[in-house]
Amino acid sequence: MHAHLKTLATAVLATALATGLGAAPAASAFAPVTRDTKNAVGPLSTQLAQPLTATEIPVPTMSRVLEHLASVPARTPRQPLGGQVAGLRERLTALGRQQVGDAYRAGSSGPNAFDCSGLTRYVFKQITGRNLPHYSGAQYKMAKKVSRRNAQPGDLVFFLRGSAHHVGLYLGDGKMVHAVGRGKRVRVQSIFGPWYTRHYSGMGRILPA
Repeated sequence: MHAHLKTLATAVLATALATGLGAAPAASAFAPVTRDTKNAVGPLSTQLAQPLTATEIPVPTMSRVLEHLASVPARTPRQPLGGQVAGLRERLTALGRQQVGDAYRAGSSGPNAFDCSGLTRYVFKQITGRNLPHYSGAQYKMAKKVSRRNAQPGDLVFFLRGSAHHVGLYLGDGKMVHAVGRGKRVRVQSIFGPWYTRHYSGMGRILPA
């Protein structure tokens, strides 16, 4: 019976060390494993490596090993940054699509009416908590410029060459959602339409790649 306990305690400790559950506990966390408690030697792993008799591993020692393992918090895998950003991009574009049909109103940034920069400002505030300036030119200046080939959903697309007096939220596949202009409603359109092709200024990125 005691030999079985010795083997089990050794296996439990070896598993803890091999799986990296944390730094090795102080020797005081466990009952001494030598006959002479006044001359207990080194860390528990060193002690267990030495020849032991059945009487040298009392039941409380194994219990404390198990208690220690139970007290070590499990490691929670961190979600990669790329995964977090991809999730934000999906939510940005989904919220942008939800505004389709809302009215255009100069100076408005939602929730039921928008101008062009008000729409992009609204979706970024709701999804990321970030306040973009309520002016397309200022959004253009703060955004990192990316090529159309490398654009991703959730990027911004700007128009009026040489400046940026109109902005939309890029949805991918050459499409954007935007507050078109006075008398028109928020809609999804191709960025390659005749007017938009002539007045294309560039793509801008607010989120990391």
